[in-house]
Amino acid sequence: MKISTLRNLKNIKENFSFTSGTPISEIAIALKEKNIGAVPIVDDQMRLIGIVSERDIVTKMVVEARDADLTTASDIMTTKIISANLNDEINYIIGLMKSKNIRHMPVTDQDGHLTDFFSIRDFLSAEIQSNLNVTQKHKNVVRYQVITSVLLISATFLGAFFDLFEKKNIILISSVVFLIIGITAVLTIQTNKQYRDD
Repeated sequence: MKISTLRNLKNIKENFSFTSGTPISEIAIALKEKNIGAVPIVDDQMRLIGIVSERDIVTKMVVEARDADLTTASDIMTTKIISANLNDEINYIIGLMKSKNIRHMPVTDQDGHLTDFFSIRDFLSAEIQSNLNVTQKHKNVVRYQVITSVLLISATFLGAFFDLFEKKNIILISSVVFLIIGITAVLTIQTNKQYRDD
């Protein structure tokens, strides 16, 4: 599953950013009101230039007793940023965020313009939803295989019981039925593998 699918799980209108000259007091209010842990900082062309997180505010402002109204984003923002693009796989990004201890991931286009800003919570929610979808697909495929097998076996036994087939053909028909069931099982395994790969 690619990052672009996150747009179906999160309202992208919630995405917002600040400029480097924004006072930290304004950013802190936004963090509290939106109940988020970080915000992206962009230039006048929406190119990502930094991130201000709660950790930045605590370690670079509170500890140093800076004035939140006089300190701007450019004074404390983190500028060494790892970003993703919409074509990246979610599982890869989750692994990257865990290994780098990153809680927020900005998404940029090929020119460095900010397109989205997701938290680790967004990625984990998408992963859970993806697993639920795959599980449902597995159930549907297995259900189809079981129904097909039951119908074929039932038709064969009913035909034999009511003497609808010539006795010499019953073995041949039974063989064909079980061959079809075997092919269905193989197709089920291949389909399940495809879902896991997706």
